[in-house]
Amino acid sequence: MPKAEPTLHSRVALVTGASRGIGRAIAVRLAAHGAAVVVASSPRSVAQAQQVCAAIADAGGRAAFVSADLADPAARARLAAESLAAFGHIDILVNNAAGISAYAPPSRIDAAARRAMFELDFHAPVDLAQALLPAMRERAWGRVVNIGSDTVRQPPIPYPGPAKQVHALALYGCAKAALERYTQALAAELHGSGVCASLVSPHKIARSESAEAVVRQLQDIHPDWVEPVEMMAEAAYALIGTGLNGWCGSSRALLQLLQQPLRALDGARVLGDALTLDRDLAR
Repeated sequence: MPKAEPTLHSRVALVTGASRGIGRAIAVRLAAHGAAVVVASSPRSVAQAQQVCAAIADAGGRAAFVSADLADPAARARLAAESLAAFGHIDILVNNAAGISAYAPPSRIDAAARRAMFELDFHAPVDLAQALLPAMRERAWGRVVNIGSDTVRQPPIPYPGPAKQVHALALYGCAKAALERYTQALAAELHGSGVCASLVSPHKIARSESAEAVVRQLQDIHPDWVEPVEMMAEAAYALIGTGLNGWCGSSRALLQLLQQPLRALDGARVLGDALTLDRDLAR
């Protein structure tokens, strides 16, 4: 198996949705390995994103903050330009930002909500990748890591929670399924260029602020479904460091494939691995 680069000191990463949860964990983890990080968030999360930048700086890292509403195509273009200006180039794009525009079953979700869902969860990551890929290709090194979701698959019956909640997540799963298919095609196109595209999803659900309500429902029924955000940060770092191209799968499957331990966000302290994950970490 390929080994991860020991350092990312020459690299610059843009992480969207980095004010909290998975995005924050990935930003902090990449900074711990020496990458300069552009912390991107929506205008609603400016204070939290600035706190992430401060935490990275306090740990001796480099970070810059950019705010953009990724549902707006013009704002996406501005985000790409400002991110490039922050440190001169972008080597790593982590498309983490996502959202659910409406909770409604497939039979009733309207066109406006469908468009809004795909605008943020599919078009935004594609636009950012297309904006940043030319320079990555020119330098013959780059990484695009998209964050997926287990909702691309219909849950088996009996459902793990209320049926109406399962139905309401269908369109989000559709948008993430489109992103997964795009990632596979992009990886094939990039073959041999030195630029890699991949997608990683939580095994089921990562414990973050936005997922707290769902985690509470599942904690007692399926405690093995819940993983700490460190698992996703480890998986993202592994994809970036090893340069696996075309990987689309779960965080735990990737760590097991690479025989890689799960480390804390400092990149040093070992917490466990994909098979022996301490469930207290997910609580």
